[in-house]
Amino acid sequence: MRLLHFSDLHLGAEIHGKRDPETGMHTQLKDFLRCLDFMVETALERDVDAVLFTGDAYHFRRPDPLPQREFIKRIKTLSDRNIAILLLAGNHDLPPSYGEASALDIFSVISIPGVTFVRRPDVVSLVTRRGELQVICLPYLPRRALVSVEEERGLDDEGIQRLMGRRVQEWLENLLRKSVPNDAPLILAGHIWVQGAEFSGSERVLSSAFEPIIPPSVLRHQRFAYVALGHIHRHQAFDESKPHIVYAGSLGRLDFGEEKQPKGFVVVELERTQKGNWEASWEFVQAPTRPFVTVRLDVRDSINPTQAAIDALNQNRQIDGAVVRVQILVKEAQREQVNLGRLRELLDKRVDHISTLEIRSEGMPQVDEPVSRSLEEFERILHQSPVEWLANWVDELAKEEKQIGQRKRRLIELAQKLMEMKGW
Repeated sequence: MRLLHFSDLHLGAEIHGKRDPETGMHTQLKDFLRCLDFMVETALERDVDAVLFTGDAYHFRRPDPLPQREFIKRIKTLSDRNIAILLLAGNHDLPPSYGEASALDIFSVISIPGVTFVRRPDVVSLVTRRGELQVICLPYLPRRALVSVEEERGLDDEGIQRLMGRRVQEWLENLLRKSVPNDAPLILAGHIWVQGAEFSGSERVLSSAFEPIIPPSVLRHQRFAYVALGHIHRHQAFDESKPHIVYAGSLGRLDFGEEKQPKGFVVVELERTQKGNWEASWEFVQAPTRPFVTVRLDVRDSINPTQAAIDALNQNRQIDGAVVRVQILVKEAQREQVNLGRLRELLDKRVDHISTLEIRSEGMPQVDEPVSRSLEEFERILHQSPVEWLANWVDELAKEEKQIGQRKRRLIELAQKLMEMKGW
């Protein structure tokens, strides 16, 4: 049996790009759809039996109709070719408030053959062309789905984290008992944070105060042939022993925190051994996402800093078709000599999008992220939840006053309680 595992699509993110004048579509959405089309083409070419999506279809909990339409079209293409499809709810797929519908709930209403959407922990059976595939599903489980406010009283952060982890383990054990052992392969699909996972820059808002962190040992059950994970955007695998525990990673690049990371999906081969159990082998397939390139130019020794920067950019082939950010290091006396207009004109002809173009003089600290932010980045910040704002703000204050950082958990508790009281 052959599977395709992908995750963290984040359609609708408009962080780095611009409006295409011909289609009106944002170039970052076009990039993600190009990667999604490549994934669909690969699924068809390799004759996969099932596609497993492990969460975060859209970037915002209330996505625009355009990304919804485009996602549904690709899912229907897979369905029309008799490929079974599992859609797992991630944290970005959950509704903003209790009682609201998820954007993916539409798959529970409209009838697309072979598509299964899972929003709560469950065991599902996918009917494929090569037989049954059993999947134990662990969609995103927020803190309040695992631990009540009353249960947290008297516990510190470590105690709450242990309690959340224990609850996830209990869920998993119950689902294993619910699954019926038979000749079908059994896999686990989850949108969870595994202890030891390496992060991307786009995931700085993840906090152990909000969700459980699961040791890999909890997922290593002998009945699992493969463990398909989403939530962490960096592709990686825990292959010390079987079953393989694999994060597919995000399908496209969200921001410069993912600049040097390959993006794509995983093709999985399931085979029955002579002993009668199922084993998996897997291959990471890289998607054609836009490159992100950081360029730092030191022109302090140049008589003509603008021309020196132009010459350096002309020799740099990596920026062609890329999302770029450019830092130009100058002496303080050279600042007025740099013609940013000429540099921007040159870049506009070659790059997909200019994220930042800035001059930095001697004495200014070098930073990985530019100080200036685009309008798209501000839009992304505005779409974060109030709790995420609070967590980020406290983290910034804690750099100067450690005592504030020590009160972070209590502040977040009170904020969450207030939101629950107000029905937010």
